[in-house]
Formats: sequence, structure tokens, C-alpha cells
Amino acid sequence: MTKISRAAGSSIVLAFAAACAGGPVVQPSGSSAGYTPDILNYSAAKGGMLVEVIGNPFARPKATLDAAVTETAAKSHFGQKVPFFTQAPENYTSPYRVVFAMNPVRGTSAHGLCAGTTETRARLPRESDRVQAALCAREVVITSVKGSVAGPLGPRDPAFLSLISQITLALFPANSPERRGGRDNFNLF
Repeated sequence: MTKISRAAGSSIVLAFAAACAGGPVVQPSGSSAGYTPDILNYSAAKGGMLVEVIGNPFARPKATLDAAVTETAAKSHFGQKVPFFTQAPENYTSPYRVVFAMNPVRGTSAHGLCAGTTETRARLPRESDRVQAALCAREVVITSVKGSVAGPLGPRDPAFLSLISQITLALFPANSPERRGGRDNFNLF
């Protein structure tokens, strides 16, 4: 078995185990050759990472969801500490931002997230919450990830926070695509 097929097999087993346990399931869905871990350093030098949270599947204020997502994302990546925020400070000039869509409509693309054309919907009873995220440079997709978790109770539910953490880790891999063997090669193991 090759290294790539072992890694793919490992990710399938981990995803299946997480799904059976009701835990988060995360699937990286794309990476640009333009990704480099230095994006976080650049963002830190520019004051932090802007975050857009689209939709709110919970019966809690949107500000509670925004805070839970940004606090979790800020501590869930490789490298130096970088503030994550939903309101850009005055004179913020970084082209980078992360977009999290809560329960996006089927067929939503990462390009739609970066372009600002994403629609969301309410979660149906007995349905998992789905989150789709993208790291964007203005309207260009740098990395993208999809994930889901079985019906969390709210934005501070440990299962939901684990999902946001895993998505953030996949959005900001420790190595650039060139070091992982090329474009769209997600060898996270």
C-alpha cells in the first residue's frame, strides 16, 4: 500500500469512527498552490485574521456564535498567536479572511464563500449541522474545508467547538501544497 493510500485509508477510518461516535467529521476540499503557512504571520503583522460567520443554526444571539467561532479558531492553528475577529479594526489592510458558513445550502462552493454569495438554511430535525469554510484572499479561495457534527446544542457545545477547531486546523495546514506533493493533495497524517 502506498503512503498516499494509507493516509487516505486512515482518514476514512477516522471519519467513520467520528461519525459513529457522533463527533465532528471534517473533509478538506481544496487547496491553492498559493497557500503558505506565512499567511498567518502576515495576518498577525497586519493586526489579525478577519472572520465572517454566515448563518446561525442556534437559538442564541449571533454575537455568541461569532465569539465562539473566533475564540476557537484563534487557538486552533499552527504557528504564532493571531487574533481572530469579526469586526476589522480601523486601518485593517490584510487581504485575507476566513469565511464560515453554517448549514450552507447544498451545492455551495468555496468560491461562493469568498465571493459573498453564500446562502444558509435552518437545520432540519435529526439533521447534523454542516459547516463549510474557506480561507480567502479577497475573493480568491486559498484553502477550503467542509465538516459536520451531529446536532450540537449550541455554539459552546464541545462537539461544535471541536468541529470549528478541526476545520481551522485544516484551513491552515503546517506545510504548503508544494511540500505536500502538489495542488489539492491533503496528506494530513
